[in-house]
Amino acid sequence: MITFIFIMAILIGILVLGFCFHLVGSILKLVLKLAICLPCAVLCAAVGVIFCCTLLLIPLGLACFKLAGFMLHPLKPCMI
Repeated sequence: MITFIFIMAILIGILVLGFCFHLVGSILKLVLKLAICLPCAVLCAAVGVIFCCTLLLIPLGLACFKLAGFMLHPLKPCMI
C-alpha cells in the first residue's frame, strides 16, 4: 500500500511539474510576441501606409501589410 501511495505521489508531482512548464512556456511566448512581434508589425504597417501613398510603391505597401499580418499570426496558413 505504501508503494502505491508513493508511486501516485510521484505521478501527481510529475503532472503538476509538466503543467507548470507548459504555463511558463505560454507566458514566455506571449511576452515575446508582445515585446518583439507587435512593434515590428506596427512599424511594418506604418511603412506600408507610406508606400501606398506613392503610385509606384503600392505593391511594396501591400507586401508590407501581408508581412505585418504574418508577424501577428505566424502559424496561420498563408492565403494569397
